[in-house]
Amino acid sequence: MCLILLAVRPDAAHQLVVAANRDEQYARPTARAGWWQDHSHILAGRDLEAGGTWLGVTDKGRFAAVTNFREDPPEPLPPRSRGELTLGFLAGTRAPGEYLENVHADADEYRGFNLIVSDGQRCCYYSNREGRIRELTPGFYGLSNQLLDCDWPKVIRGRKQLARLEDSGFDTDSLFELLFCKGDGEPYSQSFIATERYGTSASTVVKIGAAGNVCFEERNFRPMGEPDSVQSYEFEIQG
Repeated sequence: MCLILLAVRPDAAHQLVVAANRDEQYARPTARAGWWQDHSHILAGRDLEAGGTWLGVTDKGRFAAVTNFREDPPEPLPPRSRGELTLGFLAGTRAPGEYLENVHADADEYRGFNLIVSDGQRCCYYSNREGRIRELTPGFYGLSNQLLDCDWPKVIRGRKQLARLEDSGFDTDSLFELLFCKGDGEPYSQSFIATERYGTSASTVVKIGAAGNVCFEERNFRPMGEPDSVQSYEFEIQG
């Protein structure tokens, strides 16, 4: 069960602050975060099975992230990969609202999803299980595998903890600590999941500054939550 904690224009220094966990089968072929060869302006990890990504940014400060919607698989399965949704926004130039209107028109071609997109001016959310586009006003949000700001404990807890980090200027290590919280209860209800076959395979922090600076760090994990590699990037938005 993935988790995205999001601060939209939380203070004068930040356009966007994101702390996110990707939960996946460890065996799924995946490329670590980096600048893509075929889309050189995109910085993201890559799903090598379907070709898209779960979260990424561009050199112009565009951001996109997707989570699955928890439900029984529909029959027949829709034909398209949800990783295309993030890639389409990152590779293109459409404004968030316009892009999501096009996504809405093709929503039945995907299994259930939640999608967040931002171009630095507007940040919007859409789920094909809710069917409406929401523009996110300044504030703190939490998303897992239900609708935005659902009442799941890790979402409620994460939003509150994220808001408390405003006084520290959203320190990177403190943001990762939110993602590593195991909480109480059964493993799949926790923020950080660690089992033998399925769990948090990547934790990512993205900070897009009001001055045009971007900080991106991804920390990867092996089965049972064993630390693996770290990818860290800092750059200035182009154009």
